[in-house]
Amino acid sequence: MLSGKAMDTIRACRFCWMCRHLCPVGLVTGREANTPRAKALLLDMEQKGRELMGEYAEDMFQCCLCGACASSCETGYEPPVFIREARRNIASGGLAPREISDVIGDHLKAGDAPGAAAVREVRSAGAAGTADTLFFRGARLSEKNREMADAFGEILEKAGVSYLMFEEEPADGNELFDLIGETAEVKRTAVRCAEAINGSGAERVVVLNPSSARMFRQEYPAWGLELSAEVVTATVFAAELLKSGKVKAERADMEGPVTFHDPCRLARDLDETEAARDIIAAMGCELREMIQSRKITKCCGGTVLASHSPRLAEQTASGRRADADRIGAGSILTACPGCLSVLRGGSGTAEVKDIFVFLNERIRCSE
Repeated sequence: MLSGKAMDTIRACRFCWMCRHLCPVGLVTGREANTPRAKALLLDMEQKGRELMGEYAEDMFQCCLCGACASSCETGYEPPVFIREARRNIASGGLAPREISDVIGDHLKAGDAPGAAAVREVRSAGAAGTADTLFFRGARLSEKNREMADAFGEILEKAGVSYLMFEEEPADGNELFDLIGETAEVKRTAVRCAEAINGSGAERVVVLNPSSARMFRQEYPAWGLELSAEVVTATVFAAELLKSGKVKAERADMEGPVTFHDPCRLARDLDETEAARDIIAAMGCELREMIQSRKITKCCGGTVLASHSPRLAEQTASGRRADADRIGAGSILTACPGCLSVLRGGSGTAEVKDIFVFLNERIRCSE
């Protein structure tokens, strides 16, 4: 069964082509099935009695859920709503292709892992008092991009910020939510994570992964899960450290201009676009903007898509890297561990770099 909101969206989207030019997957494949319109039409046909779920299962998962279609819809409809619900029905019906069901199983195991509430404190030189900041890395992504998490931790220490970290960080459910939608399993994972964060006693949680930050700010409250700590993205926190003078960045010695790839969750869902640009400006870099930037950013593919359809994610990432090559950027900076992995898997001339590693290499502590 699909919700009333999903059905209203399906009926509105099934014959509308207005967002076809925005879908990053559809742009690189040229397949109509990769557009929101086609997905809506398939679901509408099924609701009218056609047995299609097994046939379109793979198509429903060939989507980044980046929200480009929703953010540019003049009538306010949100295709990701019905796509998530369709994925839920496919997964619960045992109709997901094997490579997708295997990924779902891995995430379910991570969400059901035993309690991970133990925290340790990282003391910075000269810091006084008890640490009230929890650094939430996003365990699955930080395992793939340990350099990003380590660099941000070093930035905190250089700024004299003592912080807390989980010994074994709990899953927050963001990737599982994209895979199977709003289900009891996802909510159970979210409850465990919220309890662990609240149990840490932190007044502020600085979140490295924008997808995790979105979950904490938007989905958790919708499910009745309130965090006692203020949720701050790593980009905003780093920009504030630079603005306050707690750290200072040396001018970057660059060959050519840089561009910034706005992570979808950061720019569209959290409406945050300027903090990363403030960091880049503090390092004295020449910034060139890609045509699709800030709130109209183009998704690079995303880690969920890459986990079960690596070839498609590679094509999508290559499409985004081509945008950087067109403007003559020598480097692409990004502030999302998932985007970093996916973009590096695509082809292109510009070098893909993590903004926090880049910043950490140029920081000196303020006197």
